[in-house]
Amino acid sequence: MKRLFVSDLDGTLLNSDARLSDTTVEILNREIENGIYFTISTARTPATALQIVKQLKLKLPIMMMNGVLVYDMQSGQYIKQETLSELQVMVLLGLIKTKGLSCFLYALEQNEFFAYYDSVESTSLNYFRNERIMKYDKKFTEVDDLSLVAGKGIIYCVLREPKELLEALYREISVVKGVKADFYADIYSDNYYMLEIYSEQASKKESLQFLREKGGFDSVVSFGDNLNDKALLEASDYFYAVSNAHPQLQNLAASIIPSNDEDGVARFIEQMQKQITEME
Repeated sequence: MKRLFVSDLDGTLLNSDARLSDTTVEILNREIENGIYFTISTARTPATALQIVKQLKLKLPIMMMNGVLVYDMQSGQYIKQETLSELQVMVLLGLIKTKGLSCFLYALEQNEFFAYYDSVESTSLNYFRNERIMKYDKKFTEVDDLSLVAGKGIIYCVLREPKELLEALYREISVVKGVKADFYADIYSDNYYMLEIYSEQASKKESLQFLREKGGFDSVVSFGDNLNDKALLEASDYFYAVSNAHPQLQNLAASIIPSNDEDGVARFIEQMQKQITEME
């Protein structure tokens, strides 16, 4: 049986410091060299995700931005992307501005990734931007008005604010034709929520189905921790939640494995492969 293992990053494969532990890197690289099929599905953008996973000897394409992008690690090319239309972006910007909020828009043009903003008045977004510049050397481009880049192949919109500032916007966006949104707590801060908006044609579920068909996998085993990982669950034969996962996700999982700070995913895969080898 050709089995694919898929793990979310933040809160699942990464520890509480948002890093891959030495133990996780060692175990996964050994198992990959031994022939397992392993890849990543994350809400992160290429600028941060590719930096984080470069320690792993990944051979398969990885899924980023909640399934908006699929990136081939071998060729260095994006093999799947879902884009928002200029009209959809303009509608979203109108809703965001009427709430007095700010956002980042992400675009992919000719295999090059861009992040745009027109304001850093938001303390939360300012922190979000500066952290990624310092930790990952991520590039952000300031424009006079985000409407100027609405037609430049926008693939993603993200806001990070206290929950009460985003709830009404989330409800309004849920009825905008052709888009979908994920709204969930930022696992690295008790005070903020993430609101991520993208094409309804994209999700962790759709990108995993694409990869499953492309690779001819008979079975998929996936791992997650947050509510946006429900889409992984729906596209998998078996789904496991780490013990630090959101309670709702734990209730849906086949089983609970040790936490992200205990190398739960890597150790589970290692043990599973050991049992398979012993049975053979």
